[in-house]
Amino acid sequence: MSPRWPSATGSLPGGRLMPEATRFTRVDAYRTVTSVVMVVIGFVILARTLAFGFHLLAVIVGLAFIGLGAYRLSFVVAYLRRRRSA
Repeated sequence: MSPRWPSATGSLPGGRLMPEATRFTRVDAYRTVTSVVMVVIGFVILARTLAFGFHLLAVIVGLAFIGLGAYRLSFVVAYLRRRRSA
């Protein structure tokens, strides 16, 4: 049984590699902006939480936003580095 969705590792079923993206599309720009906003919102959540008293859940959510946004931005940085070196 083959998976319905493509792998996040960059390979297709059967071990074939996915083709390299040829250009930066609107969808890529949207994902990049969303990732930057996630990092900013994470810092805002942390700043407001620490200013008004420590709440564990709010700190976890703020750190999660920062971490996920940074993780998503790492793919953008890797793409831009590969594109610049090619």
